[in-house]
Amino acid sequence: MPAVNQEAERIIRGMKKNRHRFKKLYGKRDKEVMYATANKLAQKEQLKVMYYKDFIKLVEGNPTTRMLTKSKTKVTGNISADRGSDESKNRAKRKGLEKDLKKKGIGYKKGVGEYKYGDGKTGREVSYQTSKPDKMSKRRFGKTMRRLGRKHGQESVITKDKNKPARLHDTESKKPGKSINIGKSSPGKHPKGDGETSGTKVRSGKLSKTNKPAYHYK
Repeated sequence: MPAVNQEAERIIRGMKKNRHRFKKLYGKRDKEVMYATANKLAQKEQLKVMYYKDFIKLVEGNPTTRMLTKSKTKVTGNISADRGSDESKNRAKRKGLEKDLKKKGIGYKKGVGEYKYGDGKTGREVSYQTSKPDKMSKRRFGKTMRRLGRKHGQESVITKDKNKPARLHDTESKKPGKSINIGKSSPGKHPKGDGETSGTKVRSGKLSKTNKPAYHYK
């Protein structure tokens, strides 16, 4: 029985130093058992490497996973500039929002937000996950997000502190009430269709269905 890979050969070399024990336990089958054991151990090690690579790919290569992790560990927000279905106008609005975010030193990641209307139809918009600057207080970050929401004609914005539920802020009413607890960050689409965000790459033209895993608040 040959060694399946270099790792198996390395294990066999180590086993040969104690071959007399295999000989005592297995007699004439000592070499066969030695190779079978080494191959099995080597394959387990190979699987560990594969699982680790898959994990790294999931965490580092998936933009939605990065957004979900950031929402759980950082002070973040969610805001959009889209209004209506005119894509050319929405692109101009996005540029205005991005300019304001950069001016305030607020970092952002663009994704696609999906939600359902009362009639069951699906709406989509470019959603910005924002990050609080290190030198900005949480209070100021919240106020800035609300002001930008009002400036860019949004009905609401979301802010979220790490390890705490997200808060939905009314930015349309002249006298908005208290913010609403909408829950913690969770992977996947919202079970009730209330809205979710994915790291789907934003392209010009009509927004298509999200092609990445999503996260939501519940």
